[in-house]
This record gives sequence, structure tokens and C-alpha cells, in this order.
Amino acid sequence: MMEMNLPKIRIKYNRFLDPIFTFYCKNNPELKKQGWNDWIPPEKEKVLERVKNYNEEWIKYENKILSKICEILGLNFERNIIDVHIVSGNPRQFSNPIIIKSGFSPDEFVDVLTHELLHVLFQDNIDIFPIKILNEMFQDESKTTKNHIITHAVLKFLYLDILKDRERLERNILNSKKHNSSDYTRAWEIVEEKGYREVIDDLKKRYHSLI
Repeated sequence: MMEMNLPKIRIKYNRFLDPIFTFYCKNNPELKKQGWNDWIPPEKEKVLERVKNYNEEWIKYENKILSKICEILGLNFERNIIDVHIVSGNPRQFSNPIIIKSGFSPDEFVDVLTHELLHVLFQDNIDIFPIKILNEMFQDESKTTKNHIITHAVLKFLYLDILKDRERLERNILNSKKHNSSDYTRAWEIVEEKGYREVIDDLKKRYHSLI
């Protein structure tokens, strides 16, 4: 078994980014069409309370999630600390850097953070896991779909094999259907068609052959 480098996840409210994202959400013309101009930012005290709850919920899962995603993929994080920046609102979550809105419940936050950490893990291993592998495996799919097939496959592995929580899986699939783009739902469809274990095993064979 490989030696694992599990990073420390630091979840904090970012007081510098928060006003920037609030202004963006309220004033971007495209976001106005989505109703963000009617969004009322929570009070800072409420955001801080949510951050506290996020930390308490995440710590319950941190070691298990980080160790299992590294183990199933045969990959390691290259950084010792990963900062997670919480802002009042954000129309989409980011992985580089990780920026997540405060509107999630604690258990939803764990799912969203796990998703973004998988992207970080792949970024850390870009030399081992180059994008050309995904292009070979899923050549007819969009870039977003390609990038999320393996992410969704690993999430399904976590939900079913490790956490034993099918409701999380079903909620994640449902949330993907609510997204403006159908690429995320398409990624789930491919995982269902090919099998999550089969997708992961096929990917590992391809990038291990390049080492």
C-alpha cells in the first residue's frame, strides 16, 4: 500500500473575497437572469456560524474521505494544506482555489467539498493523469463531461462502498439535473452505463501504463 500524504483542510470565511463575490452575484447581467439580483446576502454572523458547522461536519469524514479517494485512485496530494474559502454567495463552486458558498447545509457541504477536492487531487497529479487520457476514453463528450465522469465515479464509490449512504448519491445526481448545463447529468449517465468501478479501473490502467 502506498504511503499517503493527506493534507490538512482549512475551512475559513474569506472576508476579502466575500464582498467581491457579493457584488458579482448582485450585478452580473447573466446572474440577474437567474434571480441573483433578488438574493439577500446573509449577515456575517450567520456565515461564521455556518463555517463553524461546516468544520464540525467535515472533521467527521476528513480522514476517511481523503484516504479512500487516494487509495482507490492510487494518487497522492502534493500539498500539505488546502485552504477552503467560504463566501456568502457564489453561483458555482471553484476548485482552484476552492471557493464555496455558505448556502449549503453541513452534509451538502461535505459532498461539495469532496467534489472539489477530487479536482484538486487530479490537478496535483496532472503529470500522471494527463487530460489526453480522458480524451481517449471519452472522445465524443464535452470537456466538462470528460472532467466529471471520473469525479462522479469516485463519488459513487465513496457513497456506496465507504459511507454506505445511497441518499447522498441520489441527492448528488438530482442536484446535477438542476444545473444549467446538461454536461454533469451526462457524466452521471456514463458512470451508470459503464459502471463506477469499471470507469475507475480503466482510468488507472491507462495512467499507470504511462508511469
